[in-house]
Amino acid sequence: MGEVYRKEYFFRDERFPFHIARYRIGRGQVIPSHTHFFVELVFVGEGAGSHEMGGHTYRLRPGDVFVLEPSAYHSYLGSEHAETEVYNVLFEPSFLKDELEVLMRLPAFVNFFYFLPFLRRNVSFVPYQHLEGEAMERIRDHLETIEDEYGKQREGYQLIVKTRWIECLVWLSRYLNVENSPAPAAAEDEERIRAARMFLEEHYAQPLSLAQISKLCGMSVSTFTAKFKEATGLTFLEYKQSVQIRHACALLADTGRKVLDIALETGFNDVSFFNKVFRKHTGMSPSEYRRRHYA
Repeated sequence: MGEVYRKEYFFRDERFPFHIARYRIGRGQVIPSHTHFFVELVFVGEGAGSHEMGGHTYRLRPGDVFVLEPSAYHSYLGSEHAETEVYNVLFEPSFLKDELEVLMRLPAFVNFFYFLPFLRRNVSFVPYQHLEGEAMERIRDHLETIEDEYGKQREGYQLIVKTRWIECLVWLSRYLNVENSPAPAAAEDEERIRAARMFLEEHYAQPLSLAQISKLCGMSVSTFTAKFKEATGLTFLEYKQSVQIRHACALLADTGRKVLDIALETGFNDVSFFNKVFRKHTGMSPSEYRRRHYA
């Protein structure tokens, strides 16, 4: 299907899994299909090339912003009339590990960086946000500063890069209004529920609320609750906790880590509550489960 770009190609320091570069796609130039094992944000600075992903081709324009999740194949075709400039920001989720809990409280951040890629696997829509005027220039300014610091590596550059990148994400979350997102309206209810389930499977440890997921799906809480229960036989909370406990069971059976650490890793901030939920789902305490299943 295409080349696979590995993190070793881009991340100079595994403790700082971040990379930024500005590329110019020449007139008529073809960038073959490729994928990668990290998250990629693309900002189009100028030009009007074409971008293909998920079997669909989209015309680029300055101010377009889009995110590619790991393992998503895509390619470019340069315009015949002018070069196309794009900023590529590559990073692993671990780069924002300490800040992710706060960012996940911003609905637009969750929608654009995490939920839309899941939805894109099931439906066809233009998976971009378009920025103009002050919004476009602000993001460009942030990216230029990040690119300069990352390239010159002056003392303290890592702190500036990370701080500016977090600021950039917050600004994008303000600009990328969930109410105006093109994705949810384009999807059928069944596809939205499927996307929500896939999303929970990978982000079960995050403090996601029923109201937040309902909004991302473009549904009221009552509508989402009814359709989710119909599709899964469980409420949103029951489903989320079942996923959390499933992962906790795997950690208890395969590792010797402390119960408290496992509770925290699977999204429970209170070990007593973790024990209660674990017993409800398995009929035993975490310690009992480990005694029976630890290899």
